Amino acid sequence: MNSETPVVYLDNAATTFPKPEAVYRDMDSVYRSSGGNAGRGANPLARRAAALVAETRELAQTWLSAPEVTFSPSATIALNTIIFGANLRTGDVVYVSPFEHNSVARPLEHLRKTLGIVVRQLSYDKQTMVCNLDAIRAHFRIEPPSMICVSHVSNVFGILSPVEELALLARQASPSVIVLIDGAQSAGLVPLELANIDALVFSGHKSLYGPYGIAGVAFGRDWRPAPFIYGGTGTRSESLDMPSNGSDRYEAGSQNISAVAGLRAALIWLKETGRCSIYDHVSSLTAQLTTTLAGLGGVFIYPSNSRVEHSSVVSFNINGVSPQIVETALGARSIAVRAGLHCAPWAHDFASTLTQGGTVRTSLSFFNTEQDVLALAEAIDELLQHA
Repeated sequence: MNSETPVVYLDNAATTFPKPEAVYRDMDSVYRSSGGNAGRGANPLARRAAALVAETRELAQTWLSAPEVTFSPSATIALNTIIFGANLRTGDVVYVSPFEHNSVARPLEHLRKTLGIVVRQLSYDKQTMVCNLDAIRAHFRIEPPSMICVSHVSNVFGILSPVEELALLARQASPSVIVLIDGAQSAGLVPLELANIDALVFSGHKSLYGPYGIAGVAFGRDWRPAPFIYGGTGTRSESLDMPSNGSDRYEAGSQNISAVAGLRAALIWLKETGRCSIYDHVSSLTAQLTTTLAGLGGVFIYPSNSRVEHSSVVSFNINGVSPQIVETALGARSIAVRAGLHCAPWAHDFASTLTQGGTVRTSLSFFNTEQDVLALAEAIDELLQHA
C-alpha cells in the first residue's frame, strides 16, 4: 500500500478519524499560548489553563445533561474508578450485559476472585440480541442487584441496550443499586436521561470526536465512589487526605491540558453540527452498509435480521475466511477495519464467534461517505470471488 494512498477509514469504534479541524488547531494552540498547569498557582498561564478546564467541564455537563462531570485520562481508568470505588462486598450481585468490554469484565473478574462478588449476565436473545426485560425483572426479584454495568452501545455489534429501562428495573428491585453505563461508543450520538443512572463513562477520542488522553464520568445522582487514584490536586495540599467532594477528589495529577483543549473544540463542534445531524447521517450510512453487506453472498452479519436498535458498528464474517485474513486483505486495498475479539470476549462467546477468531468490525463516523461504503463492498465482492 502506498503511503500516499488515501485510506478509507472504517475503524471509528477504536477511535474516530479524522477529527474536526478545530480539534487539531486548538490542541496545537494551547501549548503555544496557554500551556500552564491548571490549578497550580495564580500565574496568568495557570489561570488560563484552569479556565479552559472549567469551560470544557461545563460544555461536557451540558452535552451529557449531567449535574457533575469529572475527567480522567481514559475511559478504562474511569470505569475502574467506579467499579473499585463502589465498595462492593462478598456476595454482592453485579449484573452485566453479554457485550461488556474488558475494561469492565476484568475489574469485575478481579473482584470475583479476590472478594467473592457474584457476576450475573443479563438476559439477551442469542439470535436477535434483543434484551429480555421481563426475564431480567424476574431475575432482579430473585437476586436483587448491588450493581449493574451495561455498555450503552456494544463496541462489537453496535447493539443499543435499553439502559434507561434497565436502570429503572434495577432501582425498583434495589433502591441502593449502583448503575454504571459505559457510554464510550454513544456519548456523542445518543442522549440519555440520567435520573436513575449513577455514572455514565465517556471517552473523548471515540464518539465525542476528541483526542486521546481525555475521558471521564458524568454523574447523574448523588452517589459518588471512593477515589481510585491518590495524589496532588493543587488544592488542600496541607492535608494527606484526598478532597472529600468535587472533581478534585478524582482528578489527581496534572491535567492533560492539550487533550482538554481538544475535547473543548470537539464539544463545540458537536453542538454546532447538531446531534440529530450526526446521528441521522451515521444511521443512514449504517443502514446502507448493512443492506449492502447482506446482499453479498457468503457474508454473515451479526446479528442477522435483528429487531434491536443499531448504531454505527457492523460486524461480519466471510464464510471460510478468517477475520484476520479479511482485515489484512482490506488493508492492502487501503481500507481500515478491525478484526478479532475487540477486547470483548464475552460478546464473541455470546455470538459463538470466539473460536473462529472473532469478527471483522466496521464502524462509521460523521466523516464517512456513501463512497466509503461502496469501496468496502467492492473490495469484499472481489475477495469473495477469490475465496
